[in-house]
Amino acid sequence: MSRRSLCLVPLLLAAVVLAAAEQGKAPAPPATTASGVFVGRSGKPMAKARLTLGEVVGDDVLLYAKIKLPSAIPTVTTDDKGQFQFQGFPAGTYTIVYQPAGAGTLLPPEIAIRGFSAMARSFAPELRDMEVGKTGEPYPQRVWGATFTLLKGHTFWLEGANMKVWNATARWRQHGVHLEIRRGLVWMQKLADKSQIKLDAWSF
Repeated sequence: MSRRSLCLVPLLLAAVVLAAAEQGKAPAPPATTASGVFVGRSGKPMAKARLTLGEVVGDDVLLYAKIKLPSAIPTVTTDDKGQFQFQGFPAGTYTIVYQPAGAGTLLPPEIAIRGFSAMARSFAPELRDMEVGKTGEPYPQRVWGATFTLLKGHTFWLEGANMKVWNATARWRQHGVHLEIRRGLVWMQKLADKSQIKLDAWSF
């Protein structure tokens, strides 16, 4: 082997090592961003709240659905005006779970939300196809199922003998995260790059 060939060997080895390192690198995070404002039903900004994107998985009617909260999903804190921005997530449809200012609980990896599809015995069985609790004195805090609490101000949809949660802020576990219910379903929005989010907390 010539001296020139011997000199090329280290360069070739370095190129092979570099190529292998490039192949082993994790893919770059997506550049998707979404920003918005988080306010209460009165229009007051929800300052210093911790927000996390959650992916709703399961069937279309949420009978066995769950909110998945993988560790790679971004979490942000709202500023004094309730403004926030998520960065580096795949485009898709998400809900937002949140912890009010001062809350210090850890996020669970997933939350089962099938309980929101469940019916409860109505307190006004003579009424059908009607939302109650929207006006007048707000309904007080109420336990719903085994793991959720509906915060003050929730509403129900009456269906004769039964009723279901309609519009509400629900807290998961005693000191857990909060989520928003709209017309019987968990609040969700399809997010692409530079999406604008307007999230209202029903019970605040």
